[in-house]
Amino acid sequence: MSEHRHYFTDESLSLNQAHSYNLLLQINANSFNYAITFNNQLLSWAEDYPLDELKDPKALRDVLTANYKQVIIGLVSTGFTLLPNSLFDKDHVADVARLLDVQDNENVYFQAADKDNVIIYKVNHDLTTNLADFDNPTVNHKAIGWITAIAKNKPADTSLYVNIANDTAEFLTFSNTSLRFYNCFTYKNHEELAYYSAFVAQELKLEPQTTSIIMSGDVNDTDKCVAYLAEFFNEVKLNTIELLELPQKVDSHKILTLAALSLCASSEEN
Repeated sequence: MSEHRHYFTDESLSLNQAHSYNLLLQINANSFNYAITFNNQLLSWAEDYPLDELKDPKALRDVLTANYKQVIIGLVSTGFTLLPNSLFDKDHVADVARLLDVQDNENVYFQAADKDNVIIYKVNHDLTTNLADFDNPTVNHKAIGWITAIAKNKPADTSLYVNIANDTAEFLTFSNTSLRFYNCFTYKNHEELAYYSAFVAQELKLEPQTTSIIMSGDVNDTDKCVAYLAEFFNEVKLNTIELLELPQKVDSHKILTLAALSLCASSEEN
């Protein structure tokens, strides 16, 4: 894992005012990212801190122990399935979870993925042991905010949304603005990324010559993967959705999935 990257802290940030702020935490398999927001303004953003820092904060002690208005968490899953609402019964979640081959060191969660579907997912227990240290956090699947953000921006049926992070590519498509497909794959290089992109498009019967790849996460428009994908698809571009007020030096596509957790705030925040 790379050394942590601290991208931005606004000079107005004062943790004495944390009761007015939201803390967004994106917890990955081996690291976590965080952002602090006030209303729709980004006050701080950093990535790739080791999970040990959540268990025993040192560098981020002040950040992680402040008394926030709300803590919103996105958890990476070790497996998941999507079910239409019409087939979902919360009293039978354990039956569905058997399909996920849940291990003794995993917990099972479920929540609405959109208005038509529920996501049932499992999470390594080690990622959740310290969540009780936060005051009544809102816990979500890592992708829920991203899915919600795309859905709110009238996605085209011919768009394939791709988020890149930690050698994993998440793929998302919609049909008539309703969630059609979500899945993720690990990959090693730009050729494998192109393979999975083509595989998903083929499975969904999306014609490459009319399909747009819209990318977010750890990617730049000058990266080899962007140029390589452009050889096969109609266009490849970065996602321009901006959910928070960002400083000029912060690219909205890089912080999109983390910022999108702000859309998962509890009802009293909306």
